[in-house]
Amino acid sequence: MGPLMLDVSGFELDAEEREILQHPTVGGVIFFARNYHDRAQLFALTQSIRQAAKRPLLIAVDQEGGRVQRFRDGFTLLPPAKAFAASENGLHLAREGGWLMAAELLAMDIDLSLAPVLDIGFDCKAIGDRAFSDQPAEIARYAGAFIKGMKAAGMAATGKHFPGHGGVIADSHLETPIDERSDVVDHDMSVFKTLIDENLLDAMMPAHVIYPEFDSNPASGSEYWLKDMLRNQLQFKGVIFSDDLNMKGADVLGSYGKRAQASLQAGCDMVMLCNNRAGAIEALEALPQTQVPLLETLLKKPFARYQEMINTAEWKNRAQTIRKLQEAWSEKSHTM
Repeated sequence: MGPLMLDVSGFELDAEEREILQHPTVGGVIFFARNYHDRAQLFALTQSIRQAAKRPLLIAVDQEGGRVQRFRDGFTLLPPAKAFAASENGLHLAREGGWLMAAELLAMDIDLSLAPVLDIGFDCKAIGDRAFSDQPAEIARYAGAFIKGMKAAGMAATGKHFPGHGGVIADSHLETPIDERSDVVDHDMSVFKTLIDENLLDAMMPAHVIYPEFDSNPASGSEYWLKDMLRNQLQFKGVIFSDDLNMKGADVLGSYGKRAQASLQAGCDMVMLCNNRAGAIEALEALPQTQVPLLETLLKKPFARYQEMINTAEWKNRAQTIRKLQEAWSEKSHTM
């Protein structure tokens, strides 16, 4: 698989997309809400992508729950991460939620939900209730339970946004946030360290945030954060994704081709460029035609009968449990 993940425009592939997917530098596709009409259409789309590529590709989506859930009708509505830590028996519920989310995607032949969020606190505009808690140890506990549920279903886990996006207010979708704090390593990064030490994280996604006390580049394009800290100090052996290089937070890295090159040079294994076809093609032309064997560790395992898994009593019971939590959280949120 090559080092570029990109998106597709609609419910079906167009001729240009079929051609792009055959390019050896393309290693993955990420879905958005615009790619989903119903379950039958989504499964047909995943199959057409795999057939067009004629080789293994990672297919991913952001299906965290709460406001970041691309597929809704026909899928169980998931509460935001904050709801698990705020609930009685929250660790059990987090594990159930992780399993349910993963099982429903794996049944559609989707390899990954890029989850969970490991950022601290709720103030950042990009994060909010996507965070489990404002306490590092609590986040590690609840995120760990969620990940264990994902893994029980057969899905790898991706921690984001390294080393921590929660200390800024600004949204990196709209600008490049600057985090002036000096305690990011000891405070925010401790969550990632805990889960790496527990061998729970298969992949990592860095933040489009600059931490000037440590480096002048955003973490997504920083050898300090990705090589010195993540690889060498924390001994992380998994896949490193960039966040979407079309986000305004990545503007400081230059043109789309230069952003992709900078992220690979900094230590990313796969770079992501979405919602910008011209930018994705520019990145495609700028990147080397190399293969990244490590990416194959994130492909869904072929041993399970995933489509049958979501028609079991186990799935129905977990779906009912999570629906009740979502309904209770939604009611509570409206009264806040």
